[in-house]
Amino acid sequence: MKKNRLTSGLVSICLGLGLLTGCSGAGNVQSIADADVISTFGHNATVRSHTAEKISDGQYSAKDIVNVSYKTDDIGGLVTQTVTKDLEFRLNSTSNSWEYIGETLTSCDVNNSNLPGTSWKCETLSADTIASLFGDEVPAGDTGVLYFRFLKKMGQFAFNLSNADNISSERFFGTVGTNAKAIWTGSSGNVEKSISITEGSVTDDGDLFLVFTSDKGSAKINLKTDAVNIPEQEYDEATGKEVDNSKVYMDSLPVFEVTTQSIEGGEWRQPSGLKEGNESPELTWAPYDGATKYAVIMIDTSTSNWLCWYTIVDKTHLDEGEYTDPSVYAGPYPAETHTYELFVVALRADPQDLSFVIDASGGDIHSKLDFLNKASDGSFGNVLAYGTIKAPYTSPELYYGYR
Repeated sequence: MKKNRLTSGLVSICLGLGLLTGCSGAGNVQSIADADVISTFGHNATVRSHTAEKISDGQYSAKDIVNVSYKTDDIGGLVTQTVTKDLEFRLNSTSNSWEYIGETLTSCDVNNSNLPGTSWKCETLSADTIASLFGDEVPAGDTGVLYFRFLKKMGQFAFNLSNADNISSERFFGTVGTNAKAIWTGSSGNVEKSISITEGSVTDDGDLFLVFTSDKGSAKINLKTDAVNIPEQEYDEATGKEVDNSKVYMDSLPVFEVTTQSIEGGEWRQPSGLKEGNESPELTWAPYDGATKYAVIMIDTSTSNWLCWYTIVDKTHLDEGEYTDPSVYAGPYPAETHTYELFVVALRADPQDLSFVIDASGGDIHSKLDFLNKASDGSFGNVLAYGTIKAPYTSPELYYGYR
């Protein structure tokens, strides 16, 4: 970014009086106006703080380190990115104007929690990219489409702020435990590969570059321009997986609103904890057309899908503390802060007999929906829609010996 001169009437007045005091800013030193920071830097940034001080290097009489944050375009419609930077401005002694000097990246926060389990289609990848991932298993000149699905567990994107490859508009990260399944559906047949992802980068334009590595080689794929997010059922159909009405495709289900009075300050209330009263949360939702029953499921998604609550009801409101029996509701008791996600599932009829074990590790919500999808009369298509709400829970004390 080239230097910009920003003349401030207030700065001129203060300097005309021979002062660098009595003006807005950090300490007794004039700070650059927030509006001038934003007009210079752009990005619809939010100014978080100023650190201004006097300097004397001949050309400049003051400097201001301005911490700003901004959000980039969503990546693939699923991934959000928040960036913070320190911007340095200096006050030119001759022109009485602020000049932009440079920036330092202070943080990059990418929320990739919506990516696990998602399915994608790539129709425009080059032959070289396909060859890098599949080698000679895909014949030269073969035409087709690459599909891939992220596995249901994904590592965080860890950014090294001092990475020499980082530039103003692009930031690089490493990740552990991020994997995918890739399938080439070509005219000569399907070829499947396990993919590991250990590095990538994000940009201010909403690009998410991931380096896919197979047993044949590596290729860089941009989730924004090279791939399209598709429903899970489309992925199964396109890649030859068995598709029938026994499986619930959660990403295609209608979603309804669930509200609760049992979240305070962004966290589940303390009495909902097993050791703090074990009072089940208050829940309210509107009747769903065609539903006669509702399954209520609460899962600790921070620890092996630990099942805290499972019950079937025929109403649309549950009072706080309506369930206190630990065999039905075993509230949170983490040794640290965990996230608990609650689902209300609209059912056409009573589900088949189930024996979900409360207060134990179990399958994720997808597997539970597949069980609920079979009604007590043996028919499938029992799951109609769902609503969800989640929040963290922090124990008031450390429960040693407990999860």
